[in-house]
Amino acid sequence: MENLFDLAHKIDKSPMRYAFHSHYFYEIYLLASGNVTYYIENEICSVSKGDVIVIPPGKVHRTIIKEGSLYDRYVLWLYPECISGNEGIQKLTEDVTSLLEEKNTSLISFGRNGVYFINKLFEILTKADGENGKHSRSVCESCITMLLNSMLEALESAPAKPSETEDLISRVISRINHDIAGAPSLDELSGEFHVSKYYLSHRFKEYTGTSVHQYILMKKINMAKDLLDKGFRTSDVYEQCGFSTYSNFYKTFVKLTGKPPKEFRIH
Repeated sequence: MENLFDLAHKIDKSPMRYAFHSHYFYEIYLLASGNVTYYIENEICSVSKGDVIVIPPGKVHRTIIKEGSLYDRYVLWLYPECISGNEGIQKLTEDVTSLLEEKNTSLISFGRNGVYFINKLFEILTKADGENGKHSRSVCESCITMLLNSMLEALESAPAKPSETEDLISRVISRINHDIAGAPSLDELSGEFHVSKYYLSHRFKEYTGTSVHQYILMKKINMAKDLLDKGFRTSDVYEQCGFSTYSNFYKTFVKLTGKPPKEFRIH
């Protein structure tokens, strides 16, 4: 992929629901208007107009848009293999991601002036991205740099999000993510959390939009993609990701990515 980024300004009618999914790139999302809740792994973010959500590569997430208004947002995708050629943007992206982890959140809020500035940056970026002028790329890179700087400044002055008592599904997701390769089955999870399989399955599907089994497979394949991109052999990867046979790994990988493991490389 040659582009440093892709950008979309989308407007849809509510209500809308998406199943959990993930990307191999950074997703930076600005809400222009709408009534939106974002689920990122086991975090729930109620997003307000002018808020920014940051989703690092591999993190599963979904959006629920409630009735009442148009769903208007800007979505910026930054590609790790391309931003590595721009040390400034790469460093800022890593710093923002690190600070989000430290602050225990995926959401960045701004004051009134900050919201205005962030919106203007996205507007300028959208215009420059649609042009083929001599300086368009430089303008785009400058806008992305200022955007990341503003996000970093807002995060530095924001208090850490307190750890809240997690509900059942948040705890289940944390349990799965703790050991993806050895993730327990639905039967094992229901026993561990002392609830019926039916209740856990229903609640999990309600929260994530997918089944426990499909969620675990998605996380295992994300883990496999990361290992393959680092140069690990496919014969080693399937066992490290918790698949009992290469055949099962191969079929699942092709189904979820559209290509065989040996042909997969992010970079």
